[in-house]
Amino acid sequence: MDQFTLNTYTITVTIPEKPHPKEGFPVLYVLDGAHNGALVRAIIESQMKMRKLTKISRMIVVSIEQRPAQRFYDFTPQAAHYAVSKTFPMPQDGPFGGAHQFQQFLTQQLKPHMASHYPIGALLGHSLSGLYVLWHMLTSPKDFTHYIAISPSVWWNDEELLGYDTARVEKNPPHGLYIAAGEFERSMHGPIERLLANFNAVPHNWYIAPEENHLSVLPAVLSRALRYVRSQNNV
Repeated sequence: MDQFTLNTYTITVTIPEKPHPKEGFPVLYVLDGAHNGALVRAIIESQMKMRKLTKISRMIVVSIEQRPAQRFYDFTPQAAHYAVSKTFPMPQDGPFGGAHQFQQFLTQQLKPHMASHYPIGALLGHSLSGLYVLWHMLTSPKDFTHYIAISPSVWWNDEELLGYDTARVEKNPPHGLYIAAGEFERSMHGPIERLLANFNAVPHNWYIAPEENHLSVLPAVLSRALRYVRSQNNV
């Protein structure tokens, strides 16, 4: 059990076969493991086999999975009030606002254990966990080298993320931010672009995937995201 959230997480670590490089494998932390873990692992494992062509590095994948009812608590920041959406499927009564405790779990329990063996790594999330990825970058940008937010729910709580102070991330930017959404997720494009307009010093790549929707976009853009990370001096 995590001492900060008092919840239980399933952590799945996938390590490539030997030989292991002296500098260690890059590490990719995958949020929302119940939805994303197996998919991300399968795509990476298949592309690593032909990495000279795919340009996807051999890497360790750390998948973090919680109970479904816990997602909206772990991935949303604390706020004075919550404008609950009637459009998107979500619990109407919460609980919400546990992002800080989840951040403590990642940075004070999970990551130190991993960092004792492996490099720092990148953080990836899709949808609600993509919102968390952006919030984590804004509040503690140096915790991970890169941030990957696919179809992030920037609309959450009336786009409250746009009101966050960017001074911290502008002063200490990560190596890079990759952010993407599907062409058919038009309602998400505006909030994402308004958020990106707040960044001056944060290296980022914003990509709209042609003919993709909210459920199809992650497998469609994952390879592109990982190649971007590699181009930014590796994960």
